[in-house]
Amino acid sequence: MIKSRDIAEMIGKDEGTVRNIIASLKAMGFIESKTGPRGGYMPTLKAYEYIRMPVYSHTYEAIRVTKDGRELDIGILGIELLDITNPMGNRAVLKVAGDLSQISQGDNITLGPTPSNRLVIEGKVLFVDELRKEIVIDINRIVSIPREPIENIASKNLITVSVNSKIRDVAKTLYEHGIRGAPVVDDDGNVVGLITTADIAKAIVENDIDAPVTKYMRTNVVKIKAGQDILDAIKTMLDKKIGRLLVVDDNDKPIGIVTRTDILKRIAGLEKII
Repeated sequence: MIKSRDIAEMIGKDEGTVRNIIASLKAMGFIESKTGPRGGYMPTLKAYEYIRMPVYSHTYEAIRVTKDGRELDIGILGIELLDITNPMGNRAVLKVAGDLSQISQGDNITLGPTPSNRLVIEGKVLFVDELRKEIVIDINRIVSIPREPIENIASKNLITVSVNSKIRDVAKTLYEHGIRGAPVVDDDGNVVGLITTADIAKAIVENDIDAPVTKYMRTNVVKIKAGQDILDAIKTMLDKKIGRLLVVDDNDKPIGIVTRTDILKRIAGLEKII
């Protein structure tokens, strides 16, 4: 413990000034105090961790913010989670760069992913402080996106169908394996298309189940390399508005399929809990 007068003497400032600064540091959780003759102030673990953090230039990229699916022209420079164990809900204070007039109390916003731990946070705006450039949100959801290659979660028992197949045969294959889609390959194993249950349903409606698979397959197959990250897969699915990606090796040969469900299960960690 150290007293405010000792700090004042050490830094050559008035004790009243030191007390004001200490009050601010206490409010931020950097200092704790104890009253009495043997009392005083001491730094918290939060303070030690803060001063050990590497110093970054202010040119680093701010965390993106979206509202109603639209990216705002502001960025988050800092996030402080408050009382995250509270069963009644928890909040966060966001340090913001940019024009805060784009956000109002009651707005639902999404921020992230954060650069290191890749958190995505959704919440309702409770308060906007334009002077301090801060926003308080009531957190609805926090998701952490693992830093992991997509091959770790992709389904490896890849079922393919021949380019020479008929829709009737493809429907039977998908049904027997309990899958909703499969890549169509030529005689050399190269992917030439993708056929799904939705495509087969269209053929059934048109009373055309004996048609060649090439008539109904999709030729614009969206692929992802096995070594690419889960976050790359999420971005691709969102951009292309699709629910599955074909996973290929460095030679562009198919080795598996990753679906939206595979990614959700990995993010939520359900396979380790249930």
